[in-house]
Amino acid sequence: MTVVLLFAPVAGAEVSAEPVPAKARTLSDRGRAFHDAADYASAITAFTLAYAMAPRPALLFNLAQAYRLQGNCDDAALMYRRYLATAPSPQGRALAEAHLAGVERCVHKLPLPAAGNLVASPPSNALSTTRTVTRRSATAEVEKDVGVALTVAGGLALGVAAYFAVRAHDAADDVTAAYDRHAKWKDIAPLDARGKSAAKTAQIFGAGGALGVVGGVAMYMIGRHTRSPVSVTPTVRGVEVGMAWAF
Repeated sequence: MTVVLLFAPVAGAEVSAEPVPAKARTLSDRGRAFHDAADYASAITAFTLAYAMAPRPALLFNLAQAYRLQGNCDDAALMYRRYLATAPSPQGRALAEAHLAGVERCVHKLPLPAAGNLVASPPSNALSTTRTVTRRSATAEVEKDVGVALTVAGGLALGVAAYFAVRAHDAADDVTAAYDRHAKWKDIAPLDARGKSAAKTAQIFGAGGALGVVGGVAMYMIGRHTRSPVSVTPTVRGVEVGMAWAF
């Protein structure tokens, strides 16, 4: 089971000409490593943060795969639909639609199709029938909590940025007044340094705050579903045949 690389183009899909931020690449690679290690909760968190910085269709597909393999049918269906809305290639659409059909059967508690589709039908005398359970999605609750925390932290950072921006403006006014008084540079230099330091601090907190708010809102929206039905059907080879798609 593989996932789509963030920085690899999806055949037939419209790809943004804007470069992918380095942090988003790092988060995408981290999510792929978590996915390969079957740590789907951590993979979902990493892909979500990467998508907040670089909203690429590949990340929607990666999120759908991670949710599906985690057993979270509701969120998997949502991510597959969002991916299909990006007009992927015929191959990408066919694969996503096949997975979407499977998770929708899970959502609506329908039995799996007969032989020839994704999951083989077991012999009637060998294995039990399909059973469906509903469980609470702990990952969704964590994502919502983390989303709220990120948004609050981002808002606080933006407040700090505004404070230092005011200080930088005041320092600039003091420098202008000192020049008007024909003050010497040794007296003006500390004012100028104070203003530059405040302006730099405002930029740092402003960028971090904006990123926190965007990432928090994105994570909260993705984690807003709290319950998901899980369909479990034993077969002679296991319970599910996963499909792989590499780019």
